[in-house]
Order: sequence, then structure tokens, then C-alpha cells
Amino acid sequence: MRREFERWMVKQERKKPNTSYQYAQAIEKVSNHYSTHTQQNIDLYRILDTDLLWNIKEDYSMHGKFSEFGGKGNGTIRNAVATYYRYRMEWAVNSSLPKDIEEEDTSTSDCGNRDISEDKSFNLSYERDLQSSMILQIDSLFPEYQIYGGDTLEGVEFAINGKRIDILLEHQLDKTFLALELKAGIADFKVFGQVAMYLGLLEEIFPDRSCKGVIVCGQVDESLALACKMSNRVALKQYEMQLVLNDYK
Repeated sequence: MRREFERWMVKQERKKPNTSYQYAQAIEKVSNHYSTHTQQNIDLYRILDTDLLWNIKEDYSMHGKFSEFGGKGNGTIRNAVATYYRYRMEWAVNSSLPKDIEEEDTSTSDCGNRDISEDKSFNLSYERDLQSSMILQIDSLFPEYQIYGGDTLEGVEFAINGKRIDILLEHQLDKTFLALELKAGIADFKVFGQVAMYLGLLEEIFPDRSCKGVIVCGQVDESLALACKMSNRVALKQYEMQLVLNDYK
């Protein structure tokens, strides 16, 4: 859905590719912000209800309850949501599913034919869900830390020198940084190098702040475990997902 949205902005609204990228990224930030403040796991790229999208658009408008966040980046957030709403309305009128959605629907009905690219797409989607869940539970998972930027959620997909840190946290007292890298599947030694690079970039931009990293993954490859033994600045954690069923009352 995101790729289709970017292409639509360039083709239909004649936006520059860089602007289209920023708007598409802003929609993910809105998803995380909205999920945090409504205690719901919401991904705007997966919402089919245009009435709900309209309500969200209004919430981030100049007079909406999230107007302050909507005004970030000289109104980039607000304009991105409004643009995305126009895109989804046109999609609804044309009654044609974007290619991304069609591929997701068909892949679930024929799991035996899933190729590597589909597995990567699944992992990326799962990582977004993992990211959203962690954002909602930061207070309990990392009680001494907060997301960098506070309510603006600037630390979500934190951009630094062309790279993006999944979640950047800062200590509530000494303001030290904690860079979180999320991997839905198996993580190997390459992830350690990725986090080490993030720490180096952070220290260049924030020389007065101490930085550490945490890798959160579903499965740990032995090569990653060995790499993490070489430094006490990168912690390794494995997550577990739990499904709970309650009786309907």
C-alpha cells in the first residue's frame, strides 16, 4: 500500500519523489502516534474504512485534537494525512485494489508458492506490528526510558544520515540514548554491525550523549550471539508473542 501511495502522489498529484517519500513516512508516524494515544493497534495502510480515515484526518487537522502533532514539519504530518485520505477515496471510487493488497490476499491462500520476496514482505509487516506493540509498552519494557521527542514520536523511525533507527529511546534522567533494532525473524551477526553503525552515527551528532543499543528479535543466530559477546554496549533480547483467549460475556 505504501509503495502504491508514493507512486500515486508522483503520478496523480505531481509531487516530487522526495516529498512523496516524506508523506508516506509521515503516515507510518501517524499510525504509531494514533495507536499510542488511543491505545489501539492502528496501521493506516491497512484501514479499509474510509469513515475512520476521515475521522483520523480531522483529528490531525488544524483544529483537531492532535493538531499539535499534525503541525510538525511545517504541516507535513497534516498534509500527508489529507493527501492519503484523497488517495484512499479515489481508490474506493475506482474499486480497484492496489497491487500490494492483491499480492497479500493471494499469498495467504497459496502458502506453498510463497517465494523469498513474499517472506521478506511478511517479515516487514510483522516488524511493523512488533514496532507498534513495543511503542505501546515502552513504559513497562524500558521503564527508565521514553521515546525520543516525547509526544512527537520523533524517535520512531528516527532518521540519521540516510539511515533509520526503528525506535530511539532516551533516559528520562541522564538523557543517554538507547537504539532499538527490531527483527521479526532470525537475526544474524549483520544486525550487530547495523546497530554498531547507528551508535557511531549518534555519537557523531550527539557527542555529549552516551549511546547503547538493543537488538530485539524472534530468533537468534549463533553468529549474532557471538558478536554481541564482544561488546557490552549492544544487548540482545528475544521476544515472545502470547495469544490469550477470554470467554465472551
